[in-house]
Amino acid sequence: MNNMMTSRPTQASVLEFSQDMIPVHGYIDVKIPIEVMWEHFMHPNRWNRWNDCFFWALNSKLQLGEQLIWCFQPIRSWFLYKMPAIAKIIELQHEEKVTWEVTILPGFYARHTYYMEDLGDGTTRFGSWEKATGWSFRLLKWFWIPHFIFVKNRSLAGAKVLEEVYSQKGVLHEESLPRKNYWRLFLSLILVLFLLIGGSLGTWFYSSYIHQTAIKLAPGIDAVIGGGGNSLVIAADKEVTIIDPKFSPGAESLRKWVKKKYPHKSVTQIINTHYHYDHTQGNILYPNAHIYAHRNVPDLMRERDGEWWEKHESGIPQGNYLVNRRDTLTVEDKKVENKKTENKKIENKKIENTQLILTYPGIAHTHGDLWIYLPKENIIATGDLLFNQYYPFFDLGKGGISIPNSISAIRKIAQNYPTATYLPGHGAIATSQDFLKFADYLDFLYNNVGKAYKNGLSEDEAVKSIDLSEWNLQILPSFHNGKLTWAKAENNIRWVYRMFSSI
Repeated sequence: MNNMMTSRPTQASVLEFSQDMIPVHGYIDVKIPIEVMWEHFMHPNRWNRWNDCFFWALNSKLQLGEQLIWCFQPIRSWFLYKMPAIAKIIELQHEEKVTWEVTILPGFYARHTYYMEDLGDGTTRFGSWEKATGWSFRLLKWFWIPHFIFVKNRSLAGAKVLEEVYSQKGVLHEESLPRKNYWRLFLSLILVLFLLIGGSLGTWFYSSYIHQTAIKLAPGIDAVIGGGGNSLVIAADKEVTIIDPKFSPGAESLRKWVKKKYPHKSVTQIINTHYHYDHTQGNILYPNAHIYAHRNVPDLMRERDGEWWEKHESGIPQGNYLVNRRDTLTVEDKKVENKKTENKKIENKKIENTQLILTYPGIAHTHGDLWIYLPKENIIATGDLLFNQYYPFFDLGKGGISIPNSISAIRKIAQNYPTATYLPGHGAIATSQDFLKFADYLDFLYNNVGKAYKNGLSEDEAVKSIDLSEWNLQILPSFHNGKLTWAKAENNIRWVYRMFSSI
């Protein structure tokens, strides 16, 4: 893989060469001095009073680097919608132009520029330019192109409105334009919008991060995906072993699922792949189970999440239930005794046990990882050595991650077990190729952030210069250190940058 920072094009360069659309462009000349026109245009919260494509805008003044928040009118008056929008102002040149980019929509990237040109004799050329690209843009191109044309046409018509006002009053300011009383409608629409967004976000969040799906991997072996870290449930005659029993409320849902599926079996063994709360807090729901983990895990639990574990000591691995480098556990099946054959002979038959090989990969995702191999079934539970199709969380605290070691461990495991079925810490069931792709992502991220740091770029500059969009990863929430944190492209870059700056 080529790890050069220039190996992946930026969204801006993709847009420049995109053939998805011809830019929607137009301009009009108005008899208004450019300094007057520009001063009035600098206040977005006045735009709806002269430009009919805008229903409302929040910002009182254009500021480079800030988010511009506004709401569009529908492209047809009988269309029953008001379309909210948010964009980052990436270019602002005095009395010349302003450009913002829209990146909040999945698979959609657009740039819109309003520009002005001084033609002399008190005349200003006012223009609008817009272009978009991306898979969701192409999917809804039938809507977006008419919308862009609507914005351009209404903006140029609005400039003529300003010209008329200026010719009559000789000034352009807030009081010189008619007021539009939209507040009652605005508040009603905002309420509806919040309800819709709240319902949509709730549904998305539940289906993406809370809902659990059980997948049978082999007889008596199920992966339970979602609701925290993924879990592996291994059942034998009278006992059940759980690898990573999640955290509340997913841990309670998992326990109910196990109880319903195996009503006459007890959970006798718990294995924690590392100390993070979303893989361990469910330990407390199984007070009679032996808890296995790497020997560094108890101290990391107490040091990093001490306030919680002080109240739940029973969930911390104790004494002999610690794994050092490598160990083997079994989930025992029943002996079938005194079974008579047709020849009246007595047989003692033992159903084959499920063997679990626990291995410490060295310092990787944390200082206390384990990965678990089931040789008969050829299944590997990776813990958070693998985030499949998600941006990973990087623990920068004591006992946290080593990205180079993680890459090495991942590649070694994937190469040694090329046909195994992999259960990641987060995400869908994976193959060795998915595991190697994740190592490639870590390699690309680590090397490019390292080069940015060595080249003297600031953290913000590194975020702008490194494009991770083509990895097609999803964001992942977590509550580390009592705060909601999102594993996403920007934070992955920032976390790695801080690793380099702390060396």
